[in-house]
Amino acid sequence: MATEESFRAFYDATLLPVLQEIETERKKVLNAFLIHIGIGIGAGLPLFAFVSPIVGIVCVVVAAIVFFIRFGGKIGELKKRFKQEVVGKIVTFIHPDLAFDHTRFIPQSVYNKSKLYLSSISRYNGDDMVSGTVGKTTIRFSELHTQQVRKSGKNTTVVTIFRGLFFVADFNKHFVGETFVLPDVAESTFGGLGTFFQKMNMSRPSLVKLEDIEFEKAFAVYGTDQIEARYILSTALMQRIVAFKKKTKCDVSMSFIDSSVFIGIPVGRDLFEAPMLSSMINYSMIAEYFSYLMLCIGIVEDLDLNTRIWSKE
Repeated sequence: MATEESFRAFYDATLLPVLQEIETERKKVLNAFLIHIGIGIGAGLPLFAFVSPIVGIVCVVVAAIVFFIRFGGKIGELKKRFKQEVVGKIVTFIHPDLAFDHTRFIPQSVYNKSKLYLSSISRYNGDDMVSGTVGKTTIRFSELHTQQVRKSGKNTTVVTIFRGLFFVADFNKHFVGETFVLPDVAESTFGGLGTFFQKMNMSRPSLVKLEDIEFEKAFAVYGTDQIEARYILSTALMQRIVAFKKKTKCDVSMSFIDSSVFIGIPVGRDLFEAPMLSSMINYSMIAEYFSYLMLCIGIVEDLDLNTRIWSKE
């Protein structure tokens, strides 16, 4: 697996020359934007002051529209090049058997199958799919943003259900039941009373109590098959899941269904995007993208998914 030291060398030798080329083009586009807005303001100020504020504002808006008509395609090209030649190369640097496609994302059918987030959704979007094989394990993950539109009288509110990285991997065992490992909000809020509130969660199957104290403080486990849930969540795997939660610093959620493990890692913002309003030559930003990709690709090692302790039945 790649290291931060090897990535820095890769950045300097491979990514930096590409970023410098994209940065030159970004500056040209930004300068063109400033010129168009400047013209709009220059023409609009006298009209704003002496004719009508609305007419002055219209001049600025028209200038902005003209800019996006002329340069919108160029902006799209720069964003695409950043994804393919920077983010895509980071993925293959981390692991050569993985592919990156910025236009694809985890299908809604897979998201629904995981049953991690049960709220109905009105909008489903995503991008930046990574897929392939790490060792013996087939994986795929992407950014997802799911939302629910709620209407109350004349008011409409858009609520985010999930925004982050959604990961799916082969677990090499066909599960009879369904097991869910969810953030334990009840116990962290109510302490000992948390178990009572966990059992009252009617949207989930039966609560599964486990003996790992640290794991129980962090997660609530629900399963349709108590024996299988305990079989899946071995002492070693529970320790690995706790360590993974600490590593992500997020309220991760997991489910084990059919022969797959599904993991939701909430992030709350878009990742892997080209910074059109700031410099591309920013190692800290690129290193952060590297860290998130390493986080997801490293799940195979973190959860020891390549160790085939079971065979599919």
